[in-house]
Amino acid sequence: MSQLTKARVFMNGRSQHVTIPAEFRFRSAQVTVRRDPSTGDLILSEVPEIEEIFAELDAAKIPADFMSDADRDRRPAEKRPEIDL
Repeated sequence: MSQLTKARVFMNGRSQHVTIPAEFRFRSAQVTVRRDPSTGDLILSEVPEIEEIFAELDAAKIPADFMSDADRDRRPAEKRPEIDL
């Protein structure tokens, strides 16, 4: 079962804040917030720093033929006057 700990909720002006216990602290400066539609639980997810994302991409084992010229769509862009500015 997951670890449960209580956190304090307080108002600061018109914003609501939650204190995060040390064992749950985030490494990044931003989180995404969403509500689980089935349970109503509020879910905070860490947003990785851009450096972490690039490091993961550099470390990934991408096949040498990934997106080869044969795989790329080289057709010219469609003309769509209703959305083209």
